[in-house]
Amino acid sequence: MLNLKDTVPPIFDPNLSDEELLTGVSFASGGSGFDDLTTALSGAIAMSKQIKYFKVYVERIKNIAGENEANRILGNALIIISAGTNDFLFNFYDIPTRKSEFNIDGYQDYVQNRLQIFVKELYDLGCRKFAVTGLPSIGCIPIQITAKFESLKERKCVEDENSDAKLYNQKLASRLLKIQAMLPGSRVVYTNVYDPLINLINQPEKYGFKETSKGCCGTGLFEVTPLCNEITPICGDPSKYVFWDSVHPTEVAYQYIAKYLEMNVLPKFQFHMDYIS
Repeated sequence: MLNLKDTVPPIFDPNLSDEELLTGVSFASGGSGFDDLTTALSGAIAMSKQIKYFKVYVERIKNIAGENEANRILGNALIIISAGTNDFLFNFYDIPTRKSEFNIDGYQDYVQNRLQIFVKELYDLGCRKFAVTGLPSIGCIPIQITAKFESLKERKCVEDENSDAKLYNQKLASRLLKIQAMLPGSRVVYTNVYDPLINLINQPEKYGFKETSKGCCGTGLFEVTPLCNEITPICGDPSKYVFWDSVHPTEVAYQYIAKYLEMNVLPKFQFHMDYIS
């Protein structure tokens, strides 16, 4: 099992060792989503393509450890699926490419239908334990606030987008129970990332933060990914900021979220405490 203090190497690391292949790798691609249109806009690796890479990975571990051991590894592995936010940012709120086809309720169902297919494909490859994240408080992401409020004094969370995220999460928690019931021997757990992030935003002083509506990078209003580079000015103390740029939390914020999930999600898989200590 993977100790949570370890880092998970990317699958495309050219120096990836056989031992690392057997103990956990990441297939994540920044900007991806369940909707293939999301990756067409972001240039990320589509979830459907990540499945193809996972199939190659399965064959590699079979060659290293043998088929029986590979099946045991896959069956005991914790598969963390974290996507969805980009689908709504790219296709519904900021670049409303899907609004001509769906209302928000219909698009939520579309995204979760794609997720269900994704989980079933992984299950068919031998995976049994899935932690699936919901949406964060999308309306509190700095770039979403910037899009809605011109004045710096008026900056606050966009409540209708947060309400949409809450509805999505309610539907997802219910959907995952149904998916688990359809896949014998599986454990499919809803992973709440909304509450830990909104806790930091609503009670920053309690957690040692000072700035919740702007990122540390640049102005903190719109900079993200390539706009945050070695020549972009940054804040004096990132640990006081909930967000690093206009979309992504800081390392300190992520550490809090990870600890929250360790305490509230991992026990649902009945891990021995040695694995999460």
